[in-house]
Amino acid sequence: MRRFEAEASGPPPDAFPASGAPDPIAAQAIAWAVHLRSGEATLRDRADFDTWRKADPRHEAAATHMEHALGRIRELPDSSAGRQAMRRSLLPSANRRRGLRNTLSLLLAGGALGLLWAERQRPLSALVADFTTGTGERRVIALPDGSRLWLNARSVVDMDFDGGMRRLHLRSGELIVDVAQDAARAFVVHTAQGRVHALGTRFMVSQHEGSTLVAVLHSSVRIEPLHGAAINIKQGQSARFTAQGATLDAMTPRAASAWTDGFVEVHDRSLEEVVDALRPYRTGLLRVSPQAARLRITGSFPLDDSDRTLAALEQALPITVQRRTDWWVSIDIK
Repeated sequence: MRRFEAEASGPPPDAFPASGAPDPIAAQAIAWAVHLRSGEATLRDRADFDTWRKADPRHEAAATHMEHALGRIRELPDSSAGRQAMRRSLLPSANRRRGLRNTLSLLLAGGALGLLWAERQRPLSALVADFTTGTGERRVIALPDGSRLWLNARSVVDMDFDGGMRRLHLRSGELIVDVAQDAARAFVVHTAQGRVHALGTRFMVSQHEGSTLVAVLHSSVRIEPLHGAAINIKQGQSARFTAQGATLDAMTPRAASAWTDGFVEVHDRSLEEVVDALRPYRTGLLRVSPQAARLRITGSFPLDDSDRTLAALEQALPITVQRRTDWWVSIDIK
């Protein structure tokens, strides 16, 4: 295998600074979004927000724009403990509030272009997530129970640990987890298609559009699709599942974990799979035609130097790589 080496009433006045606001109404919408998601707002604040929203059609439009970018602003818990929990789970630090405010400013100031750029840099769901990575970023995280979590680029994970269960919610991207033993608390990774139960193990989970890919690096896991039969897979096996069921996949453990070393490794896999692996490492658009996507390739290619990888693919396959701009690249059959 060839390897290419590479290395009205309103929110508190400090919720949004006057300088840099795209326009007054957008600034107010940003301030409300930051404050209501901070865990520091009160029930009166929520009522004031509803009053502000209904006071002017432009306010309603700005609030709707914000919801499309972030999802509906969550109802505040009634109890103080609930508000504290929201603060911890949504936006526990001033730095994250500043990050949210700055990103929202970009979205409203730049419109669709700003939204596209921000999503390419870091998924919008990352604005209130526990663990995130941006474009081209990988992280290793020590979890409170002693487990270790690896995140691939452009990944979003929420953590929900309590006295009876340890849960990770993979919102987007890819993770590997080395689970610490705890007989009293199961360890489960949730995705859009179902759940993956650790059975004393190290495993990879990758969220795709419409499916989840799982590979077991040590021990075994149980996969539970939302509406399908559960299956167990063991070390050396991988499986892809939808909400309806699971099927075994040919991905090897070495290929499943290659991204932790900065490579995408494939053996007789589609070009589309390689392109999918490169996208979180590029800030622009990377498109591949249906004909080119079906081509098969074997090799190990650097993720951190995606231009070099594209050049290697162009030499190895009957394809052309067209760079329309610095951030728009298209791949097609020759």
